[in-house]
Amino acid sequence: MKHLICSLAVTERPYEKALLNGIESLSDSELLAIILRTGTKDVSALDLANQVLDTHITTKGLLGFANLTRRQLCSIKGIGDTKATQLLAVTELSKRISNLYFRNEIIFDNPAKIADYYIQKCKFLKTEHTFLMFFSNTHMLIDDIQISEGTVNASFLSPREIMIEALKREAVHFIIVHNHPSGNPEPSEADILITKKIHAAGELMDVHLSDHIIIGNGCYVSLLERGYI
Repeated sequence: MKHLICSLAVTERPYEKALLNGIESLSDSELLAIILRTGTKDVSALDLANQVLDTHITTKGLLGFANLTRRQLCSIKGIGDTKATQLLAVTELSKRISNLYFRNEIIFDNPAKIADYYIQKCKFLKTEHTFLMFFSNTHMLIDDIQISEGTVNASFLSPREIMIEALKREAVHFIIVHNHPSGNPEPSEADILITKKIHAAGELMDVHLSDHIIIGNGCYVSLLERGYI
């Protein structure tokens, strides 16, 4: 039987420790224990939190936790729909906060910075996803959206749909980002052809394609830097 939180010294209990030393003094598992609030009759909230952080098959800790599905969370004894929803809400809030920082700092002429953000976003995706980033004439980010999800080796882009989304936002520039689940970011012939087609369509509409960034496993390729745009 695991030790319950009530058996810990007062200074080692997550709530009391946070009050005494500040919330920043808590470990990842202690923070999760506060969110979970309770465990089971045999397992404390702290032990349950450690199980959550160890659940993802390939990635342990917070990064793995942030990519757990509802099904994976509910597979842990002691976590039902309510606790799973609470944990999913936490990860969604963290993603939204990250997005806000990203929006405030990003500029369209920095492929590496854009790639760093999407490398994390795409790390656990098993199929190709395509994202669009829209910028104003002063190069400020207006919006970013997912526009398509394809098979394991192909995504589907419609120049017409992209132009509609850009015009709705009154964008002047836009960037395409998509991932290669294989981990190899080298552009295919199809990637290059669709990039040129979308670039030409954008020039006709006075909405300019600034880059097409392909995300691999911890790396990227910018078609602008390669000279295709």
